[in-house]
Amino acid sequence: MFGPRAWSDDTTHTARHDRAITIATELLESQQDSPTASALTRLGDALLRSGRCQEAVENFETAIQLSPQSEPYLWQHGIALFFAGRYDDARELFEKHRLVNPHDVENAAWHFLCVAKAQDVDRARKILLPAPGDARIPMEEVLKRLPGGGFDEIRSAVAKTEDTRDHASAAFYGDFYIGLIADAEGNREIAKTHLEKAAATDFTHYMADVARVYANHLQ
Repeated sequence: MFGPRAWSDDTTHTARHDRAITIATELLESQQDSPTASALTRLGDALLRSGRCQEAVENFETAIQLSPQSEPYLWQHGIALFFAGRYDDARELFEKHRLVNPHDVENAAWHFLCVAKAQDVDRARKILLPAPGDARIPMEEVLKRLPGGGFDEIRSAVAKTEDTRDHASAAFYGDFYIGLIADAEGNREIAKTHLEKAAATDFTHYMADVARVYANHLQ
């Protein structure tokens, strides 16, 4: 899935993802005819983070077949479904995830995105998921922005963290969710600009990898 642009050190990221996929594949193969849901989920995670989203979906779906009770917890399955173009299925997953994680603004934002893609942004704004009490900067401002408006409050919240240890994370998530909201609203250039900034982060955590997948998805 990765396109012509490199995000941060793309060679390093590719090698990291290849190692994770190899390790997860070897674990799954070692289980032979009795694969576990956790091993399938681990491989799904590695595939999603590398941009191989359809393969990730297949592994998550098999994991859910083996362990149906795990489905509400697999928010990453919803993200993989989004990139696979299965917007309604992704929306349903995020609605289920809210039942086990009701304070997550990221979940509300992804749900908003999927409804906007499956139907339209007006419908997405009518059925926003509540997500009170997410203290991460700038999640409160992201949640307030979903019904409409500008991005100044998100940017202001990020700016207030400058010269603090929270700034890099706040800036990353600010760019990520400005980009996501802009994509939901059909503002592709704004979406690309901010998701490319998020993708350029030095972070290597799960959502940083998702940012790189998303940035390439918009190419």
